Parts: sequence; structure tokens; C-alpha cells
Amino acid sequence: MSYTWLKFLHIAAVFALLATHGVSMVALYAIRKERDRARIMAMVTLSGQTVTPMYISIGAILVFGIWLWLTVYTLSTMWIWASIVILVLTIGLMTATAKPYFARVKEACQLRPSGVPRVSDEELGDVLNSSRAHLITAIGVIGLAAILYLMVFKPKL
Repeated sequence: MSYTWLKFLHIAAVFALLATHGVSMVALYAIRKERDRARIMAMVTLSGQTVTPMYISIGAILVFGIWLWLTVYTLSTMWIWASIVILVLTIGLMTATAKPYFARVKEACQLRPSGVPRVSDEELGDVLNSSRAHLITAIGVIGLAAILYLMVFKPKL
């Protein structure tokens, strides 16, 4: 496969990641303004449905990125290894931060069999307005920016 096609597929996979993960980011901030528990759960569920396509796109990014790298660079270029480490760390940190947050949101939206919420509206608001959403976003943005920097500038590490 030619360099141009590999580069195209690698960038297309990045767009796929941003599109699928963008749904989760929109949901992450949309639920902060919402107080209707059913709507919150619908947004959280929609966000969860994008996890598999998101991981498929990450896999495609890795496959086409490494393939592209192997056709152009030597194994001694360290920026690619740094990019992979940052990607793995970013995924790990985002998962470790986002998964418990969304679990708490789901728990706060639960209703008792009688139809009464398990937690008060005030407690739900506290969960939704925690700084966790900003932390999740910061991890993703910093990780993505670091990888983009390494890919564009290819510093000697």
C-alpha cells in the first residue's frame, strides 16, 4: 500500500475516533445541565454505545500509523514509541476517570421500585456538576495534543 493511502487511512481513523468519541464528550457536558433522570440515562446510554466504534477506530489508528511509520522511518525513531505510550496512558487514565464517573451518574439516576429517586435532586446535581468532567476532558485534550505535537514535529528524543 502506498504512503499516501496509508496516511489517508491513518488520518481517516483519527477522524473516526474524534467523531465517535465526540458523542461521549457532548453527553459528558450535556448531562451537567440536565435534571431529568430519564434523559440523563438516555444520553449516558448513547455515550456507551460509541465505546466499541471508538476502540475500533483506535485500533485502526494504531494499525495504519505503525504501518505508515514502518514504511517511512527506522525503528530507532523514538517519537513513535512516545506517541504509543501517551496513547495507552491517555486511554487508561480516561477509562479510570470516566467509567466510575458515569457509573455514579447512572447510580444517581436510579429509581426505587416505588418510582422515587434513590438520591435527591440536590445529590444528583452534585454528581453531575463535579469537576470530573473537566478532568476527563483535560486528560483527553492533553494526550491528543502531545501525540499531535510528536507526529508533526517528530522531535529527537
